[in-house]
Amino acid sequence: MIKALVFDMDGVIIDSEPIHAGIALNVLKDFNKEASLSELLKFSGIRNDEMWSVMRRRYGIDETVENLIERQSQYTQQYFRHEKLKPVEGIPGLMKSARKHGLKIALATSSPREFAEHVLAKVGLIEYFDALVTGDDISHSKPDPEIYLKAAELLGIAADECIAIEDAPAGIESAKRAGMKCVAFIGSGQQDTTWADFVVSSIKDIHLKNLERL
Repeated sequence: MIKALVFDMDGVIIDSEPIHAGIALNVLKDFNKEASLSELLKFSGIRNDEMWSVMRRRYGIDETVENLIERQSQYTQQYFRHEKLKPVEGIPGLMKSARKHGLKIALATSSPREFAEHVLAKVGLIEYFDALVTGDDISHSKPDPEIYLKAAELLGIAADECIAIEDAPAGIESAKRAGMKCVAFIGSGQQDTTWADFVVSSIKDIHLKNLERL
């Protein structure tokens, strides 16, 4: 029996994966380095410190991970301060339906807590969440199952009674390894959904009665 939905944020609640990748490209350009958008999209669901640890070695950037993250954060804050945010189509309706049917809702995002809370508040959805687990709350990034296990623990619900909604391969694997069923949303990317139990191209195609059959 389903008792909770656990949402990833970037690429699921807001279509932000291309934005984050573009911001990372700007950081690289500051050091006269170039990468492809597709290369950066492969880091979807991975914490910033892990991504920059890889990128600084790969591109020989003579800067600390901490300073790279700070530079990225400045670009991110500037972008979201001036750009309007809106949730992915179908997300508000799905959350309202979940609430109506007595389901709990949690967030499992690799983004920093301050950023996650800002985004959820700005799109008017933070009130739906019973628990938030962010990159600041975990030791191991997706695809490690830690983030989803922690979300289930905070909700007080067994992992196998939760359904995760993800868009990135690392996130899908993380949810499955935690023991959850997982719906993969194919948004702006071309992700590998091999681990998913159900795949949708629109959040509006997710219906609670169908999830009960997973």
